[in-house]
Amino acid sequence: MNPRISEVVELTRDLVSIKSSSLEDGEKEVAKYIRDYLSDLKIDSEIIEYQKGRCDIVASVGKGDGLMLNGHMDTVPIGDSSRWKMGTEPLVKNGKVYGRGTSDMKGGIAAILASLKGMDLSKPKRRLVLAFVADEEVALNGSKFLIEKRRSLLKGVRYGIIAEPTNLRIQIAQKGAMHIQVEIFGKSAHGSQPWEGESAILKGAELIVGLEDLASNFRKKDKLMGRGTINVGKIGGGTVTNVVPERCSVSIDRRIVPGESIAEAELQIKRILGSIKAKYKMEVRFAHGPYKLDKSSQIVKLVQSSSKAPRLTWTTGYTEAELYHSGAGIRSVVFGPGRMEVIHKPDEFVEVENLKKATAVFGKVLQKWV
Repeated sequence: MNPRISEVVELTRDLVSIKSSSLEDGEKEVAKYIRDYLSDLKIDSEIIEYQKGRCDIVASVGKGDGLMLNGHMDTVPIGDSSRWKMGTEPLVKNGKVYGRGTSDMKGGIAAILASLKGMDLSKPKRRLVLAFVADEEVALNGSKFLIEKRRSLLKGVRYGIIAEPTNLRIQIAQKGAMHIQVEIFGKSAHGSQPWEGESAILKGAELIVGLEDLASNFRKKDKLMGRGTINVGKIGGGTVTNVVPERCSVSIDRRIVPGESIAEAELQIKRILGSIKAKYKMEVRFAHGPYKLDKSSQIVKLVQSSSKAPRLTWTTGYTEAELYHSGAGIRSVVFGPGRMEVIHKPDEFVEVENLKKATAVFGKVLQKWV
């Protein structure tokens, strides 16, 4: 059996056994494991600890046009362990590897690493960059650090493959994402005399109705991804039942498509707040535009020609493909063995067959590139 294929399951299990929750553990121990693995393959790498316990690891071989293979080492927390029927430790059973991070996305990292096994990188015809990053699940800080503080490591990199879960489909587009926090201010009064006050919660309700009306009338539509969306994910306000509430908070998730802009989306919400005559404070806490790669791009063709299932797809969620494009000019596809429908849930898993197929695809990409 091909040595790259025979060990991808073991690599996945090893990586998952090293806890690396963004909120609890950090990525340092995972980075050390990857460094040692690459060292055994005679590939030098650098661990970049940009904050205590928060680490990226980057390796580079060759010169000229660069291809980046990328994955994030952090995971979301395990959560309530009693809900994990398969247990919280990595387990191989019934053709699947179970454990936090198997699909998102240590299985993808394992497939990249396994594809390097037996590869002759002594005289590469082009440059290959391996970038495994921190803190994708919370703030994207690992990738932001590389782009903003260690830009030289990405110099000359034209294309990328990010091994997020796509079930072996080639993802070329994604909606933009905004997280917006609105704080509405009213005037408190006794609950028996509401006319003496101004209910911030009622103003918040008017905002929510306005947002629903706005979302149902979006005109801009992308041929691939459809229209943008709005979701009110959280509301809060008031103190006790018999007091008119003087504050109400509304948390908004706004997804945007090509043809819309972050500035336009922000202005739309401000117009609603103006129309209901609310006193407010508005904070955009996360804002990244949409990303769409041309089907004829060289990186799309490279992955398609290396895959037996070259279906192109897109996602409503956000991946760092957009960040690397807007921040460093790298055109990336997203391709990995995991499944979106099982991530961030108990009994997360990745199929062994998908791990093997992803490893084979990465191996063919490497053979063609380097």
